Amino acid sequence: MPEYTIRVGQPYVTEEDAKAMHDAVLGNFLGPGPYVEKFEKEFAGYLGVKDAVAVNSGTSAMLLSLAALNIQSGDEIITTPFTFAATSNVILLNNAKPVFVDIEPETYNIDPNKIVKAITKKTKAIMPIDYGGQSADLIEINEIAEKYDLHVIEDAAPALGATHRDRKVGSISTVAGFSFGPDKHMNTGEGGMITTNDVELAEKCRILRKNGAAKRYYHTYIGWNAKMPDPNAALGSSQLKRIETIVDTKNQLAKYYTEKLDDVSGIHTPIVKDYNRHTFMLYPILAKTPELREKIRSELEKNGVETRINFPPVHLQPVYRQILGTKEGLCPIAEDLAERILGIPIFLKITTEQQDLIINIIKQAAK
Repeated sequence: MPEYTIRVGQPYVTEEDAKAMHDAVLGNFLGPGPYVEKFEKEFAGYLGVKDAVAVNSGTSAMLLSLAALNIQSGDEIITTPFTFAATSNVILLNNAKPVFVDIEPETYNIDPNKIVKAITKKTKAIMPIDYGGQSADLIEINEIAEKYDLHVIEDAAPALGATHRDRKVGSISTVAGFSFGPDKHMNTGEGGMITTNDVELAEKCRILRKNGAAKRYYHTYIGWNAKMPDPNAALGSSQLKRIETIVDTKNQLAKYYTEKLDDVSGIHTPIVKDYNRHTFMLYPILAKTPELREKIRSELEKNGVETRINFPPVHLQPVYRQILGTKEGLCPIAEDLAERILGIPIFLKITTEQQDLIINIIKQAAK
């Protein structure tokens, strides 16, 4: 493993955060308790939704949402290949089939214009992701879903604090799932949240997160242990207080990158739709060629700067080739962009000097 002096992402925990977690540890619950209930209410209030259900990861948020909507064997879920594998892994874990639809070349989100052609009699839901923290075209996707009597199960893992046409991400779709992993702009170590305006769906998710038990030793569903502990929830509550500041800071950091890199030949900076508020959990640059991407990646690594390829297409992962028989050519835009995209460091405490170092390396490599 290379020794990195600048990581792609870095969690930021304040003294106030640490005290909140300390107080929770000294409470009567190390498992789920009053801090979890408090966090759920605050989170639902922030988004303006009827209910929120805290779980142990963003993956669990999506896994339980699918199960609560009775997704099962033989069902098809339309989704994007340009994401972390967890987005579609949960579909297979519910014994359903992911149907991959290509992405928009500007936002890297699933292309609504291609969704309708993928709908069959077996389609039960659409699962978009808000790539890097920018909302997919959620209103249009939800309109398509309503027309064809489908659910929208939104993977909003990187998009807490994002908005789409003045509506908060997490309040638009049938159900949404957030992640609070260490690389997210709000982190609880590990953790996630399910948000919905369907209170019956939320209650089913609560049952599923505790092994399907409606009450102690009374199991009404087959579920999982997906509970969030109180100390993690306390950390989440503390960070939620400053989520708007976090997103504003990320946007300022992204703006600095964009201003400095916009005129670099062979490099494209992120495009943000004017009706979206981006969270910039990721800051991806797009090189003109795969060779240039690799040159930039290599030069940054030599100088101790970590990067990530966000993302190799899911449908070309070995296990997906094996299970689904998917091949090159299925989603040509995603496949092309995956060869040229590169995520560079962006985190709350990155300094201007660190950003300038990264910018100068990119400029030199792109000459």
